[in-house]
Amino acid sequence: MDGSGALGRSSRGLSDVSQRRRHVLVLGDQLNRSVEPLASADPASTRVLMIESAALAEGLPHHKQKLVLVFSAMRHFAQELEADGFDVEYLKCGDFEEGITQYLGKNEGATLEVIRPTDWGYEERLRKAGHGAGGTLEVVENGLWLTSDEDFDVWAKGRKSRRLEYFYRMERKRRGWLMDGDEPVGGEWNHDAKNREIPDDDHVFPAVPRFEPDELTRSVMDEIEEAFPHHFGDLDDFAWPVTREQALEALDDFVTNRLPDFGPYEDAIVDDEPVLNHSLLSVPLNLGLLTAEEVCERALERWRGGDDVPIQSIEGFIRQILGWREFMRHIYRTKMPSLRQANGLEHDLGLPGAYWGDETGMRCVGRTVEQLQRSGHTHHIQRLMILGNFALIARVDPRELNEWFLGCYVDALDWVVTPNVMGMSQFADLGSFTSKPYAASANYVNKMSDYCPDCRYDPKSSVGEDACPLNSLYWAFIDHHAERWASNHRMALMVRNWERREEEDRAEILAKAEAVREALAGGGV
Repeated sequence: MDGSGALGRSSRGLSDVSQRRRHVLVLGDQLNRSVEPLASADPASTRVLMIESAALAEGLPHHKQKLVLVFSAMRHFAQELEADGFDVEYLKCGDFEEGITQYLGKNEGATLEVIRPTDWGYEERLRKAGHGAGGTLEVVENGLWLTSDEDFDVWAKGRKSRRLEYFYRMERKRRGWLMDGDEPVGGEWNHDAKNREIPDDDHVFPAVPRFEPDELTRSVMDEIEEAFPHHFGDLDDFAWPVTREQALEALDDFVTNRLPDFGPYEDAIVDDEPVLNHSLLSVPLNLGLLTAEEVCERALERWRGGDDVPIQSIEGFIRQILGWREFMRHIYRTKMPSLRQANGLEHDLGLPGAYWGDETGMRCVGRTVEQLQRSGHTHHIQRLMILGNFALIARVDPRELNEWFLGCYVDALDWVVTPNVMGMSQFADLGSFTSKPYAASANYVNKMSDYCPDCRYDPKSSVGEDACPLNSLYWAFIDHHAERWASNHRMALMVRNWERREEEDRAEILAKAEAVREALAGGGV
């Protein structure tokens, strides 16, 4: 972050020795020794390169906890490799190209092996840097994933639309997970309808394991606080797993204590319970500390081993990993780079200040952002139906929202954020893999959360000083795109409902929505 430097043993060896060694480049989301090329690497003859990129840290106003998480996990991984006998060169450079050039300058003619990067454009960048420095890049297929590019491409070929449900069913059959012969266990592929319960006020959720920062992590925290004092987020509550051992402990805790009730409350939002029964495993998964296969197999083992994990819990969890996570990766791979710049609905409002913690009377938005600032994380319904929905119906420029999500979540990587935000949340690609926009009024938030009773706004009113902004914004969103939604079988009913209203009522609601948008542009609501 502050120029170039090295952590670990320095390079030693002339070019002839470099030719006999294996040289492995490990990226910050590939911290795993169970997949190639590290799986077969002999520590005595393998040199590992890791690059801490200042450009990556400075490219967006990343949440402080995200930067600490990534750099601490990388440095811990480097130390573990060294302890097992690997020669590790850990460089702090301006960018990846600088690190590769510096390394190959001391290891002339070396071939760098690397797992295929998932984020778009990185493979080409690394190849060019290696070639320019007189070396080569050997790319190994990414064994951290459950599905291959070829399998997805064969499935997708010739389809008018790509839908998660059918991809997920194919993969369930291929792996035999939750299958009874050719049929799904329990007789249904999808148990979503059972996963929309609201917990009672006295429901007690299991405690979540905390991983207190060690000396190395605390040193990274000090560096980040000094280098990026004005970045979004707090560091006081940092407790994420940063090692393989901690990641396995987090996995075991989830399948033991929270998997049984994961399903029923999967979509609920409880103000004082930020985690509920969610796994939080996207964090170690997206660092590579865990593989998707071992996470799913461990959950399936728990399900098979007892009768306290209902089918809706295990199926809901497997669908998140085998289904949605894999599907998003392929959507990203096949639709970049255009997906990142999509704005098919032509939304143009700037991102409201409430997303950066500015004061807002909307309790749902304010409390969600407070949670995010404190921990760097909120669960998927808060992302989609609070933060995403608000931006969608307020007609915020989706590209601004996408960058905000990329910077502000600890588990954010381009491959997962961009398709989720631009496609699923903001419908900016006009439905290339989703059938409708995820738009909702305050009724949804009032039903699925406990935010509304203590909010200054009335979730049942669309106009007036105390009316919830979500209501007028929702109907204005329907009105603004009425011609488009009229031909969408999942949205046409709402257009008809809107058009049945008295003209005077519609005009009053639209005027309220425009006042809300003007307030958002000028400071907030």
